[in-house]
Amino acid sequence: MPQPVSHMHSLDVPLRADPVLLPVVHYADTTAIHFRTHDERWGRVTFERLDSLKVSRGEAGPFPEPPGDWEWFHWVGTVSNSQWLTERYEYEKRHYGDSYQICGNVDEMLEEYAHYVFTFHDEFVEAIAAGIWFDVSDELNLDRELDTSHPLEGLAHIQISEEFESSGIRCFVRRNPLPEAELHRAARLCSQTVLEISIEPDRIIKRRWFLTLRVINGTTRFYFRDSFGNSLGSRSGVPSLKEIRRLVDRELQGNSEPEQNK
Repeated sequence: MPQPVSHMHSLDVPLRADPVLLPVVHYADTTAIHFRTHDERWGRVTFERLDSLKVSRGEAGPFPEPPGDWEWFHWVGTVSNSQWLTERYEYEKRHYGDSYQICGNVDEMLEEYAHYVFTFHDEFVEAIAAGIWFDVSDELNLDRELDTSHPLEGLAHIQISEEFESSGIRCFVRRNPLPEAELHRAARLCSQTVLEISIEPDRIIKRRWFLTLRVINGTTRFYFRDSFGNSLGSRSGVPSLKEIRRLVDRELQGNSEPEQNK
């Protein structure tokens, strides 16, 4: 049976890479692609749940674009029918199965991950990840930490907005103060934390559970996750705090079966 044809689809992103200069790919705890922007600053791409990364040279992109989909300034794209993503999923499922990402669900790779392509002059970078994020600075600093505005940093810097008790344990809630429309726009690139819950402030685990918003191929989904980032349930609409408290009750009582609500 013939393989479905892979195509590269343009992705609208907030920064434009310099069309001539090559990137600096830094593989570390915070793996990132650093690149010169069109206005001579330093842009950076960081990844949500990065799985794989590869760098290749070449003037032409590695995949064809559907007619009318690609424009020259869209230097970032995603690949449909990605054989590489399928191979990575099959590898993880075969070797890790139920132990994937500490009791996670390997099928998240098919549901939440994408094959990204970043096109530079004579070089392109590819990545398998659950999301990407862009920021910018005046100087190149490969070890620059993520600041509190980065969506993957959580809400520890936000004041506690409310608290409740579950199974005799005090739980503290922090909410993202950004407008809903802004969160939805940003969620097209990377998961956005809507709220997070901690059991005690300022302990080793800053957040015990958190609710994220992600928009994938135009579909909005909310995920309730544990401190490892594993999904404990998802739904298309934003859950109320009452519903979230029910999930917290279930977790504290030891029932860890994921919950799906279409």
